[in-house]
Amino acid sequence: MTLTEQLDSLYTTTWNIMRPKAIDAIFNATPFWYWLYSKERVRRETGARWIGQPIMYAKNNTVQSLGPGGTVNIGNTDPLTTAQFNYKYIAGSVVRLFSDDTTNVGKNQIMSLAQAKLKNLELSMVDKFESMLFGDGSGNGALDFDGLLNLVSKTPTVGTVGGIDRSSALWWQNQLRTWSVTALPTGDNPVAFNFRILYNQCSIGNDHPTLILTHSAVYEWYEAGLTTFMRIYDPRMGDAGFEALQYKGCALTFSPSCPALTAYMLNERYLELVIDTNADFMMTDWKPIPNQLDRVAQVVTKGNLTITNSRMQGVLADIVIA
Repeated sequence: MTLTEQLDSLYTTTWNIMRPKAIDAIFNATPFWYWLYSKERVRRETGARWIGQPIMYAKNNTVQSLGPGGTVNIGNTDPLTTAQFNYKYIAGSVVRLFSDDTTNVGKNQIMSLAQAKLKNLELSMVDKFESMLFGDGSGNGALDFDGLLNLVSKTPTVGTVGGIDRSSALWWQNQLRTWSVTALPTGDNPVAFNFRILYNQCSIGNDHPTLILTHSAVYEWYEAGLTTFMRIYDPRMGDAGFEALQYKGCALTFSPSCPALTAYMLNERYLELVIDTNADFMMTDWKPIPNQLDRVAQVVTKGNLTITNSRMQGVLADIVIA
């Protein structure tokens, strides 16, 4: 009993020490999560049934010009609604075999085994976060986090996001451009041509996309079409170990799980990962496995990826690499 309690404490303490670096590793492993994390678009909340994001979708219609002695319209304007995103749970298990507990009796041996198992779980969570990013939230019976296939959809007039029906809420539809070289200027790079049109569609005033995320083949084709003089790399992504170009001031990079022949044009100001502080990559108690001598614990996180302005996000679909 004393040995079991000592091992419980050792494993838990090891995870508590590893946890901050593990969280950093999860969010810094792929360009999108790094970009969101570095822009402080990961928000932690304590306790709630669901995630509510206030959405401003209408203008104040009382604004008008006035003449001498004129009156100002005092009609009430309600320009807000709330998008509701469900909390999702992501968890993985660490099993402690009784044979390991009794064989690896030295403290250093046990700690080494604990670190190896917890490191493996950390890397597995990295893979899960990356695959969920390019999903639509329907994985494993709609238990996955919402991903870009849903939030920035190739069918932006279909379905619901945050409980809001996109078919009737035109202001809730993201931008979509299907690949086209119609009216392509002579000598222009067709990727840059399509990027330019979608970039303008996703911009209002001085509010522009900040990240273009695409497949490696599209990135390589675009890079090959640039002259050495025009090939400007983004130092912010480069400092984190990602290869990235600059396009109109935003980072252009590729992600291993991005669908082929697709590019996402994103504005991180309106994307947010919300995590519950009560389940922020937390480790559960160790529990006996029925009818076995072994024990198991889970590391769990509760949250979801949310969006507050679909109009400022876009996707380029069906890219043709010539």
